[in-house]
Amino acid sequence: MLTTTPRAAVKVSVATGCRLHVGFTNLSEDVGRCYGSIGVALDAPCTSLVLQTHDSLQVVGDERGEIEGIVRRFCHRFSVEPRVSVEVRERISEHVGLGSGTQLGLALGTGLAKVLGLHLDADEVARAVGRGRRSGIGVAAFQTGGFIIDAGRKKDREDDCAMPTVVFRRDFPSAWRFVVAIPGSSLGLNGSREERAFGALSPPVRASEEICRLTQLKLMPALVEEDIAEFGCALTAIDRKTGLYFESVQGGIYGDGDAAGAIDVMLRAGAFGAGQSSWGPAVYGLVDAERSKRVEEEVREFVARSSGGGVVFVAAGRNRGAQIKVEAEER
Repeated sequence: MLTTTPRAAVKVSVATGCRLHVGFTNLSEDVGRCYGSIGVALDAPCTSLVLQTHDSLQVVGDERGEIEGIVRRFCHRFSVEPRVSVEVRERISEHVGLGSGTQLGLALGTGLAKVLGLHLDADEVARAVGRGRRSGIGVAAFQTGGFIIDAGRKKDREDDCAMPTVVFRRDFPSAWRFVVAIPGSSLGLNGSREERAFGALSPPVRASEEICRLTQLKLMPALVEEDIAEFGCALTAIDRKTGLYFESVQGGIYGDGDAAGAIDVMLRAGAFGAGQSSWGPAVYGLVDAERSKRVEEEVREFVARSSGGGVVFVAAGRNRGAQIKVEAEER
């Protein structure tokens, strides 16, 4: 049962990283589950918000309409007044495959709960902001960070609000990095287009079996053993097999015209593994410190030539959850 605690005016700061979604373990329903996901939290880019007690709803920043909508839906769900100000200080780019919507929603919901005196756990916050319906990677990345695998949703609970169960979580090796490239040519599927894409899928059971085998017998052991070459090889194979799931709805194994080229450049430059995150256009290459600069430079040159611009950066794994700071506020 929801409980609230009347409290003095507070200021809440919430900062969270992004995530790579590197594949689905299963899109068929023959075993009674669907959408099992594989992903890893990254330390950059970030979403950062500051929420404070206020006389009414006030939003500072460019995303005013979107933020107000999320806040009002959250407050309506719990029958509380939106007496809060929200300032967006940093934001992960939208619809590029880095989980911006989930991190923004969870950061907002968590901050609102603290300001308004609501006692909610992470799953309750996720349900309130409409996140975690298919993949549990974004919610788990917000909670704990690290490398994460979830079991997907139970087929007979399709309309239930339970989050996908996380079955594996491990710190990502501190010496490993990802070179991430976001070509400027397109955005990934989202909203109604994403819903139609999932509705059009008829994935073969064999593909799921192959990905699950790679995950359990190659990817997970390589992470535990910190074997970057084996881990990268498994990442690449899983990404390509996952891309075959979506080939018919995204126009190819990769969703962006420049993604395949960027991935090839990363692998030729020395990345241990590479793939597309979610619907893209973000692509990633797994590297160590020795190779990171070369891979970053070569893919940056490729993106500049092919897309006429874009973003390329190096990020480490994030092995902690969102940073949340609550301060008493003088009024």
